[in-house]
Amino acid sequence: MSDAVPSAAPGTAGLDWRKGALPGLRGPSRGFVVHALAALAALLALNWLVVTYAPLEIKMIGSSYLIFFYHLPAAISMGILYTAMMVFSVAYLRTRRPVWDRRARSAAEVGFLANMVLLVTGSTWAKAAWNVWWVWSDPRLMSAAVMSLIYLGYLMLQGAVEEPQRRRQISAVYGTLAFINLPVVHYSIQWFGQTSHPMKFDSMSTASIIDTKRFALFAFFLLYAVIYRWAYDRTTRTERVEDALQRIRRIEERSQT
Repeated sequence: MSDAVPSAAPGTAGLDWRKGALPGLRGPSRGFVVHALAALAALLALNWLVVTYAPLEIKMIGSSYLIFFYHLPAAISMGILYTAMMVFSVAYLRTRRPVWDRRARSAAEVGFLANMVLLVTGSTWAKAAWNVWWVWSDPRLMSAAVMSLIYLGYLMLQGAVEEPQRRRQISAVYGTLAFINLPVVHYSIQWFGQTSHPMKFDSMSTASIIDTKRFALFAFFLLYAVIYRWAYDRTTRTERVEDALQRIRRIEERSQT
């Protein structure tokens, strides 16, 4: 049986409502509850590790380093989600299948969430460790802030263009080009120099810190992935309702002529 909706409206043909948040994942909600429970269990286990296994403080910056276990996963997850958004945008430009636009939009929403967590935890860490909330001359901090505004523009664009096909086309081009920001943020310190951004600390290379860091990456990957699936499911339901309303309008218009 085909996944496409028969007799779809122009601009919505091939919406593939039963396609999941990732290629090969049927759904859209299959296994969602198990996934969510696994993410919750992993987060609880992470908090237990932070309190009982990792050192409560290290040299130079004391206990403020503990936010690192939430700051780093946000950065990695943000990079994965923004990369996925770019891949999905390119896939839409190649295939014109709206399912790729829904995936790109959902990845952008959750990537932007991780971006905000990155900025908030980084700023909080800076205040605790160096007694300053924001350093305008810090290249990584500023490039990450600029990137958040660029991806916010993508989300605003999705809501600003009403015509579905045109919105998907413009958003896919924008989402592809926005990816340029990711390597700029990653290499900002090497390219533009280092000011107050956290340096590498030898005291953070102990086995307990490394183990906790790895588990934090796993736990938050599960969390952001489940939020991504929820965002995709919500977008799918919204577009399905919009498609049904468009069909009703066309039927009413035909009946009046």
